[in-house]
Amino acid sequence: MKKSVGILCGLAIAIGGITTAGAWYTGKQLPEQLDEAVSRSNEQLKRALANYGGSMTVELVALDRHWFSSSAQYRLKAKDINLGHGEIVSFDLGVTDQIEHGPFPWSRVKAFKLLPVMAVSNSRLQKDELTAPWFAAAGEQSPVSAHTSLGYMGDVDSSIIFAPLQRNEANGSSLNFSGMTLQVSGDQQGKASTFHGSADRLEMKLVGDDHPPATFELAGLKVGGNLAASKHDAVYVGNVDLLLAEAKATLGARQQQLVLKGIEQNLLQTVDGPDTVGGRADYRVADITWDGRAVGSLQMGVSVKSLNAPALQSLSQWYQAHLPEFEAAQAAGQPVPVIPMDETEKAKFQGDLRQLLASKPKLAIENLALRTANGESHFDLSMDFADPASFDLPPDELSKQLITEVKSKLSLSKPMIGDLATLQALLEGQTDAQAIAAQSSQAGEMVGLMALQSGLATVQGNDVVASLHYADGMVDFNGKKMTVEQFAMLLAAHFAAMQPQG
Repeated sequence: MKKSVGILCGLAIAIGGITTAGAWYTGKQLPEQLDEAVSRSNEQLKRALANYGGSMTVELVALDRHWFSSSAQYRLKAKDINLGHGEIVSFDLGVTDQIEHGPFPWSRVKAFKLLPVMAVSNSRLQKDELTAPWFAAAGEQSPVSAHTSLGYMGDVDSSIIFAPLQRNEANGSSLNFSGMTLQVSGDQQGKASTFHGSADRLEMKLVGDDHPPATFELAGLKVGGNLAASKHDAVYVGNVDLLLAEAKATLGARQQQLVLKGIEQNLLQTVDGPDTVGGRADYRVADITWDGRAVGSLQMGVSVKSLNAPALQSLSQWYQAHLPEFEAAQAAGQPVPVIPMDETEKAKFQGDLRQLLASKPKLAIENLALRTANGESHFDLSMDFADPASFDLPPDELSKQLITEVKSKLSLSKPMIGDLATLQALLEGQTDAQAIAAQSSQAGEMVGLMALQSGLATVQGNDVVASLHYADGMVDFNGKKMTVEQFAMLLAAHFAAMQPQG
């Protein structure tokens, strides 16, 4: 018995010694580790904001070390980040970090997580004049906090917690958020990460003096993904998936409701060549209703292939630098402005564009489909691009060399058109069932008749179909071959005939 007790005591002393030595070692290594982490974070922020202008940096402003734990203070500073539509964001936030030294931080021991780690970080946003309203909305707890463990092999596991929020304005506007937890696992260098999170609900009501109240509600949010760095700066490959059980908007003087259920967004980005990347986005809405009336379901896929990554990044940076000029023209209802360039900038821009086009990128909209109770309509479009001999060619010749092939097909279901006509009649308050049925049936037949008379489409059973194929300077439009010039004249003549006379 005494021998067993002695062994246990010796084991306890050994564990205590290892823990103390490990904590001391972590404390000694901490300044260097934090400096490296800050440097990596700033480099990642720089790459992430390359297309948004402005800057965001993390600064370590204080470190108070102890034997088993340390305290750190950071500043997160953002300056002139362009979010689009003229919205420029700048802020200076403080973050407090309580760091538990390994190998056995007490917070993990209490949770029965007994694998040794180098350190555990418990960080939270500081309260100041800027963040005070959000602390109040969160019941005086930190609106954002994180619990992160760093393993001895460089693995990182983090829980990012967005606190529940409740905020009410004097004019009747309000915000009610259930909170969200995001789990992130990856490596210390940020080159690979897996994440998933969920939130129950978000309700936001906007009240203004010059418009009726608008209410937006989201329910059942789930997000997840797996990303890994590629050899190209700021290009990550992998997938990001978003699911939303329901989105509801209540709008207008009549407070009509648009309800979308079963919303899915699936993004996939890949490296498809030595210097090229590709991607695909799929969108689905399982059920759409408007003001209590069934509309149908919607889906769409968008894909891009063979994009030269270095050229794409350079052109994105140029576009972001001139984004305020493009937005100003759009707001004024003016055409896209011609950005003045000196010879050096023009040569670089055209060089990047030629590099992008030399990889022969492809763009496609696949199976854009709207399904109603009695029919389904589809649209597909694909475009192939190439590097022209010169950008100084006449516009028609430049277009022929720039766009090498176009395929598109539009199929409109006459029963689907009838369903939409029925919906419109009901929303307008019509109540005569026979009149609505007759009007809806006529709507689909009228579209088919107009398509045949104009020559812009054909009728195949219950579908109004228009197809186009362009290649080698020739257009095949609904089975009729013609030159690009003849096709342009055909469209011009039809559009002119559609304009009101007098």
